[in-house]
Amino acid sequence: MKNKNFGLSEASFEKLITDLKRNDTYFFEQVFLKQFKGTMNYLCREYKSNHEDAYDATMDALIEFRTRFVDGKLQYGNLRFLFTKMASQMLLRNLKKNAKTIDDGLTSLVQEVDEEPVVQEEELGRLNKAWKILGDSCKQLLTKHFYGKMKLSEIAEESQKTPATIRKQKERCIKQLKDQLSLKTIVSNER
Repeated sequence: MKNKNFGLSEASFEKLITDLKRNDTYFFEQVFLKQFKGTMNYLCREYKSNHEDAYDATMDALIEFRTRFVDGKLQYGNLRFLFTKMASQMLLRNLKKNAKTIDDGLTSLVQEVDEEPVVQEEELGRLNKAWKILGDSCKQLLTKHFYGKMKLSEIAEESQKTPATIRKQKERCIKQLKDQLSLKTIVSNER
Protein backbone atom coordinates (compact mmCIF):
# COMPACT_ATOMS: atom_id res chain seq x y z
CA MET A 1 0.00 0.00 0.00
CA LYS A 2 2.87 2.32 0.86
CA ASN A 3 4.53 1.67 -2.53
CA LYS A 4 1.55 2.95 -4.55
CA ASN A 5 2.51 6.53 -3.62
CA PHE A 6 6.26 5.97 -4.02
CA GLY A 7 6.54 5.50 -0.27
CA LEU A 8 5.30 9.02 0.41
CA SER A 9 3.10 9.78 3.36
CA GLU A 10 0.48 12.49 2.91
CA ALA A 11 2.73 14.90 4.81
CA SER A 12 5.75 14.14 2.61
CA PHE A 13 3.51 14.47 -0.47
CA GLU A 14 2.52 17.99 0.67
CA LYS A 15 6.20 18.82 1.32
CA LEU A 16 7.05 17.63 -2.19
CA ILE A 17 4.46 19.99 -3.73
CA THR A 18 5.59 22.91 -1.56
CA ASP A 19 9.22 22.31 -2.56
CA LEU A 20 8.35 22.11 -6.26
CA LYS A 21 6.40 25.37 -6.12
CA ARG A 22 9.57 26.99 -4.76
CA ASN A 23 11.52 25.29 -7.57
CA ASP A 24 13.36 23.07 -5.08
CA THR A 25 13.52 19.73 -6.91
CA TYR A 26 15.80 17.73 -4.60
CA PHE A 27 13.06 15.72 -2.87
CA PHE A 28 11.18 15.23 -6.17
CA GLU A 29 14.33 13.89 -7.83
CA GLN A 30 15.02 11.48 -4.96
CA VAL A 31 11.49 10.05 -5.11
CA PHE A 32 11.13 9.80 -8.87
CA LEU A 33 14.63 8.68 -9.77
CA LYS A 34 13.84 5.52 -7.85
CA GLN A 35 10.68 5.07 -9.92
CA PHE A 36 12.29 6.03 -13.24
CA LYS A 37 14.15 2.78 -13.93
CA GLY A 38 11.18 0.65 -12.85
CA THR A 39 8.91 2.51 -15.25
CA MET A 40 11.38 2.15 -18.10
CA ASN A 41 11.65 -1.58 -17.46
CA TYR A 42 7.86 -1.84 -17.42
CA LEU A 43 7.59 -0.09 -20.81
CA CYS A 44 10.30 -2.30 -22.33
CA ARG A 45 8.66 -5.45 -21.00
CA GLU A 46 4.98 -4.68 -21.61
CA TYR A 47 5.24 -2.78 -24.88
CA LYS A 48 8.39 -4.44 -26.27
CA SER A 49 9.89 -0.94 -26.43
CA ASN A 50 13.56 -0.27 -26.98
CA HIS A 51 15.58 1.49 -24.27
CA GLU A 52 15.66 4.91 -25.98
CA ASP A 53 11.90 5.08 -26.58
CA ALA A 54 11.19 3.94 -23.02
CA TYR A 55 13.63 6.52 -21.65
CA ASP A 56 12.06 9.35 -23.70
CA ALA A 57 8.52 8.41 -22.67
CA THR A 58 9.46 8.11 -18.99
CA MET A 59 11.26 11.44 -19.08
CA ASP A 60 8.28 13.10 -20.80
CA ALA A 61 5.99 11.64 -18.13
CA LEU A 62 8.30 12.87 -15.38
CA ILE A 63 8.25 16.42 -16.77
CA GLU A 64 4.47 16.34 -17.15
CA PHE A 65 4.08 14.90 -13.64
CA ARG A 66 6.15 17.73 -12.20
CA THR A 67 4.05 20.31 -14.05
CA ARG A 68 0.84 18.76 -12.75
CA PHE A 69 2.21 18.76 -9.19
CA VAL A 70 3.07 22.46 -9.40
CA ASP A 71 -0.31 23.29 -10.98
CA GLY A 72 -2.11 21.42 -8.18
CA LYS A 73 -3.68 18.92 -10.58
CA LEU A 74 -2.48 15.82 -8.72
CA GLN A 75 -3.71 14.60 -5.40
CA TYR A 76 -2.40 12.07 -2.95
CA GLY A 77 -3.55 8.68 -4.19
CA ASN A 78 -2.23 5.93 -6.41
CA LEU A 79 0.58 8.07 -7.86
CA ARG A 80 2.69 5.13 -9.00
CA PHE A 81 -0.12 3.77 -11.17
CA LEU A 82 -0.79 7.24 -12.61
CA PHE A 83 2.89 7.83 -13.41
CA THR A 84 3.22 4.45 -15.13
CA LYS A 85 0.01 5.04 -17.09
CA MET A 86 1.23 8.47 -18.21
CA ALA A 87 4.56 7.03 -19.33
CA SER A 88 2.70 4.30 -21.27
CA GLN A 89 0.55 6.90 -23.02
CA MET A 90 3.60 9.03 -23.81
CA LEU A 91 5.34 5.99 -25.31
CA LEU A 92 2.36 5.10 -27.50
CA ARG A 93 1.92 8.73 -28.60
CA ASN A 94 5.64 9.04 -29.48
CA LEU A 95 5.62 5.75 -31.40
CA LYS A 96 2.51 6.80 -33.31
CA LYS A 97 4.04 10.20 -34.11
CA ASN A 98 7.29 8.55 -35.29
CA ALA A 99 5.36 6.07 -37.41
CA LYS A 100 3.38 8.93 -38.99
CA THR A 101 6.62 10.80 -39.74
CA ILE A 102 8.06 7.70 -41.42
CA ASP A 103 4.80 7.12 -43.34
CA ASP A 104 4.72 10.77 -44.46
CA GLY A 105 8.35 10.52 -45.59
CA LEU A 106 7.66 7.36 -47.59
CA THR A 107 4.51 8.86 -49.09
CA SER A 108 6.33 11.99 -50.25
CA LEU A 109 9.16 9.88 -51.65
CA VAL A 110 6.69 7.76 -53.63
CA GLN A 111 4.96 10.92 -54.86
CA GLU A 112 8.29 12.38 -55.99
CA VAL A 113 9.10 9.22 -57.92
CA ASP A 114 5.61 9.16 -59.43
CA GLU A 115 5.78 12.84 -60.36
CA GLU A 116 9.17 12.69 -62.07
CA PRO A 117 8.62 13.66 -65.67
CA VAL A 118 8.98 10.92 -68.18
CA VAL A 119 11.52 11.94 -70.80
CA GLN A 120 10.26 11.15 -74.26
CA GLU A 121 12.66 9.51 -76.68
CA GLU A 122 12.50 12.53 -78.99
CA GLU A 123 13.43 14.90 -76.14
CA LEU A 124 16.28 12.64 -75.13
CA GLY A 125 17.59 12.70 -78.69
CA ARG A 126 17.50 16.51 -78.73
CA LEU A 127 19.28 16.63 -75.38
CA ASN A 128 22.01 14.28 -76.64
CA LYS A 129 22.55 16.43 -79.76
CA ALA A 130 22.70 19.62 -77.64
CA TRP A 131 25.16 17.91 -75.29
CA LYS A 132 27.46 16.97 -78.18
CA ILE A 133 27.62 20.58 -79.35
CA LEU A 134 28.50 21.79 -75.84
CA GLY A 135 32.20 22.45 -75.20
CA ASP A 136 34.38 20.00 -73.26
CA SER A 137 34.91 22.34 -70.30
CA CYS A 138 31.13 22.76 -69.92
CA LYS A 139 30.57 19.02 -70.18
CA GLN A 140 33.18 18.38 -67.49
CA LEU A 141 31.80 21.06 -65.16
CA LEU A 142 28.17 19.98 -65.48
CA THR A 143 29.06 16.31 -65.17
CA LYS A 144 31.08 16.90 -62.00
CA HIS A 145 28.38 19.07 -60.47
CA PHE A 146 25.20 17.22 -61.40
CA TYR A 147 26.34 13.63 -61.73
CA GLY A 148 29.39 13.65 -59.49
CA LYS A 149 27.45 15.63 -56.84
CA MET A 150 30.43 17.94 -56.36
CA LYS A 151 29.84 21.36 -54.87
CA LEU A 152 30.87 24.32 -56.97
CA SER A 153 33.39 25.28 -54.29
CA GLU A 154 35.00 21.83 -54.60
CA ILE A 155 35.18 22.13 -58.37
CA ALA A 156 36.71 25.61 -57.99
CA GLU A 157 39.36 24.29 -55.61
CA GLU A 158 40.14 21.37 -57.90
CA SER A 159 40.47 23.61 -60.97
CA GLN A 160 42.24 26.36 -59.00
CA LYS A 161 39.62 28.97 -59.83
CA THR A 162 37.40 31.09 -57.61
CA PRO A 163 33.94 29.79 -56.68
CA ALA A 164 32.43 32.88 -58.36
CA THR A 165 34.19 32.03 -61.64
CA ILE A 166 32.91 28.45 -61.52
CA ARG A 167 29.38 29.61 -60.67
CA LYS A 168 29.39 31.99 -63.69
CA GLN A 169 30.81 29.25 -65.91
CA LYS A 170 28.05 26.88 -64.81
CA GLU A 171 25.40 29.52 -65.59
CA ARG A 172 26.89 30.08 -69.06
CA CYS A 173 27.04 26.32 -69.73
CA ILE A 174 23.43 25.80 -68.73
CA LYS A 175 22.38 28.77 -70.88
CA GLN A 176 24.25 27.29 -73.86
CA LEU A 177 22.57 23.94 -73.31
CA LYS A 178 19.12 25.57 -73.05
CA ASP A 179 19.79 27.67 -76.14
CA GLN A 180 20.75 24.55 -78.10
CA LEU A 181 17.59 22.78 -76.91
CA SER A 182 15.46 25.81 -77.88
CA LEU A 183 17.04 25.94 -81.35
CA LYS A 184 16.46 22.23 -81.87
CA THR A 185 12.85 22.61 -80.72
CA ILE A 186 12.26 25.54 -83.10
CA VAL A 187 13.90 23.70 -86.02
CA SER A 188 11.94 20.46 -85.36
CA ASN A 189 8.66 22.42 -85.05
CA GLU A 190 9.26 24.20 -88.37
CA ARG A 191 9.53 20.88 -90.23
